[in-house]
Parts: sequence; C-alpha cells; structure tokens
Amino acid sequence: MTLLRKRKQGFHRAGAIMLAVALSVAAGSAIAQERKPIPGTSVSLVAPKGFEPASGFAGLSNPKTQASVLIVEMPAEAYPQLATLFNDSESAKTNFARQKVNITKVEQVDGTGGEKVPLLSGTQEAGGTKLDKWIALFKGPKTVMMTVQAPPAAKMQPAEVKALVASVSLGKEASLDEKLAALPFTIKTAAPFRVVDTIGGAGVLMTTGERSTDPSGTQPLMIAAYQMSAPIKPGQEEKLSETMLRSTRDMQTAEIKERKRVPFAGQDGVLLSGSFKHPNGNDKSFVQYLAIGPGGRFVRLLVMADEAEMPKLQPAIEQTAASVAFAAR
Repeated sequence: MTLLRKRKQGFHRAGAIMLAVALSVAAGSAIAQERKPIPGTSVSLVAPKGFEPASGFAGLSNPKTQASVLIVEMPAEAYPQLATLFNDSESAKTNFARQKVNITKVEQVDGTGGEKVPLLSGTQEAGGTKLDKWIALFKGPKTVMMTVQAPPAAKMQPAEVKALVASVSLGKEASLDEKLAALPFTIKTAAPFRVVDTIGGAGVLMTTGERSTDPSGTQPLMIAAYQMSAPIKPGQEEKLSETMLRSTRDMQTAEIKERKRVPFAGQDGVLLSGSFKHPNGNDKSFVQYLAIGPGGRFVRLLVMADEAEMPKLQPAIEQTAASVAFAAR
C-alpha cells in the first residue's frame, strides 16, 4: 500500500492511517550517546551503527543493509486508540495482518522518561521479499509511531531495536515550515488550497475550506507524495502513473479521460485526468501529475474534487504543480 493511499484513507476515514502501515551495544550505552533530531518531527534519538538521516522520508536509513527507521506523527488524540491495539496481542495481530504484517511478539520497553513504550515485533511480505519488522508507539505532544524494518540479510537484532526505542526523546512539535523544509521535494501551495500537514516526512496533504479533517470527503483534496520504495527506471512513467492511480483508495475503477506528457518537477512527466464515483455518492474529478526524478525516485501530485468544483480550481492546481521540484540533497 502506498504512502499516498494511506494518507487518503486517514483523511477520509479517521484512524485508518494508524493501522497502515511506519545495537550491538547495551541500551544504557545507547542512551548515553548523543541524541540527534529527526528533521521535521518532534523526535530525537541515537541512531544505530550504520544508520544515517534518510533523504526521502522522516527517519533513518542504512544504505549498506537497506534497513530503515520511519517516523510517522499523528495527533495526540490518536494515542488512546492505538495504545489499545499495541497492548493487546490479539488486536495487534488482527489489525496489522490487514497490512500483511505478521505480529509475533508484543512487549514493553523502558523509555527515556521511565515510561513503558509498547513494541511489536514481526515480519512482512513486500514485493516477494520477507522483511523483519518492529513497530513502537510513543506518547508526547504528537503521537509517534516508529517503524523499523530490515531484510533478513541485515541481521538486525531485537536488542539493537530495543536500544533504539529506549533512546527516543520527544520534544515540541516541529513547525509546519520546518516539516515542509524537511521534505524531499519543494512545493508552493496556491490558494484556495492550504497545507494541512506533512505525511511521514515524504508527503504533504492540502485541502480547501475550514475543515482539516473531512471524513465525508466533501472538500477538495490535494496530496503530493515522494516515492519511498525501490527506484524506478526512467521511461516507465505512463505505466507507473496508472498503476499508482489504481492503487489509490476509491479510484480502482476511475475513468481516465485524458493522458498526456507534461513538464512536472523539472522532468518530462505524465498527466492523467478523469472522473470517479466517491463512496459518499458524489461524482468526482481527478488530476494526477507524476514524474521520475534523480535516483529513480518519483513524486506524484493528486487532486480530487467534486466535478462542479474542479474547473474553478484548475488555475490553483496548475500553479501548485508548476512549483513542485525535487529537493537538492
């Protein structure tokens, strides 16, 4: 399931993003080391050996082993609901199984403030590859979900993950400007769209109107997201564009009325537009831009709005799309 798809679920149906999904030294030694902040988040931690700040998402990556640490922040109000899942073995197994995550262990790790941090351990099948996976939940100014995953060849040890979890410290929430500056791409939102929040350090959610959450799906929605999976070879833009569209919730049967090549994010991109029926019964129009950039990573901009509203939003959509660029790293 893509990050874009996850966030769309979270925007339309409260809580769904909560389930989508996210050291060879002792824990005490790790805590004594210097904690470093994860840009665009409230999290500071001691990075395991071989890990460095990720350039495509909020977290860490190990280029040699392909292991990663993903940080996703949610509203503080999300913690009670999530904590119930993390503290109940059967609930954890049932709910994470929907994301093809096989939870095998539920335990508590001592946090930096003496609090108990729930930690789930298991595996996940992804693209025919089995990954070792750990998911921890933290309570602070923001509810924080930290997901650690590694291929078996990385030989990442549970003690190493527990030391990482024990090193986490939560500070004040990052400002919206700080979150936007940490993204792997740049974007300037044109009115009447406004930024609601960033998504896992790899995407940004925008809408119009007063509501920042819209369970009924009545407000226009704009999402820009950077690819976090394996690199894509150039020349696959058109096929990839439709694949990503079809993988987005509620758009599996969307009618594509126009396909064309357009400049996007400084590259030769693809624009798809058309319509679909929303679960709320409204006839919706969509516009999707996609381009593959440096290193085979792609960025996608998707806009959905009622058919009657889309024409008047078109200038703002085009202006926002023209502002998108891959960030220099």
